[in-house]
Amino acid sequence: MTKPWDVANDKELPWLQQSRLAASVAELESLCPLVHSSKTMTPEQKSFFRERGYLFLKGAFPKSQVRPIKEHILDELKRLKVWSSGKTLSASIKNMPAFQQIAKLSGMIKQNDLHAKLIIQTASSTIASLAEAKVVPAQSQLLISLPNQGNWTLNGLNWHTDVSSSNPHRMPGIQAFILIDDVKPHGGATLAIAGSHLLRSRNESSRVREILREKGDVEEALHSSNLSIVEMSGQAGDLYLMDMRVLHTPSINSTSSIRMMATVRYLIE
Repeated sequence: MTKPWDVANDKELPWLQQSRLAASVAELESLCPLVHSSKTMTPEQKSFFRERGYLFLKGAFPKSQVRPIKEHILDELKRLKVWSSGKTLSASIKNMPAFQQIAKLSGMIKQNDLHAKLIIQTASSTIASLAEAKVVPAQSQLLISLPNQGNWTLNGLNWHTDVSSSNPHRMPGIQAFILIDDVKPHGGATLAIAGSHLLRSRNESSRVREILREKGDVEEALHSSNLSIVEMSGQAGDLYLMDMRVLHTPSINSTSSIRMMATVRYLIE
């Protein structure tokens, strides 16, 4: 799993040497000001985003802002007889392959005005500052995974990009991932391949996709190409911003908690 970096000094944070699999990014807190307190990204943040294709902003939203959405999700899961009181109620959904289950739940549970409830004007300005262009919200949706989907793995995942760009040198947009509730490592968080937005040639892209299809040490193979896997775990209110050229995928939720996230896609005009 990826190792967050000190974007000011371009070096690995030493405390992360103890674990490759822990994708915690708490040490970046001092480098990432809260979205609701600043509209402008620092030069270090912009540089890190350009080089790695993502940025983590800890505590970007107060928990009071995301709590009503969490409550709405839990109420809907109970109303739809999918999950309640720590138990999965729908055998048909429980027995679905993990990624079909995620798509099914995201389609079943709607949240009106999700973008307006999550991304306040200041946050939109922050994203525009990072893009260095005018951006418009194009689509928003909830990302939900039931607990205990199976053993966590990097094999057999659905790596993709949401928008294809006719110009690989131009970022088509920025995708925001908001944690509605705490998401532990291996808890179903979205995974992204940091640096994959800079794959220029078809040969480079094909080689990376071949690595992802193999069943060996995916992380080690990616590392040799200066790529790393980011697991978007964290606490309620945390925010990840991702260049939409970055390869990403849902992951297996091997924990006993529901994974609750939301995503908003911003396209550059």
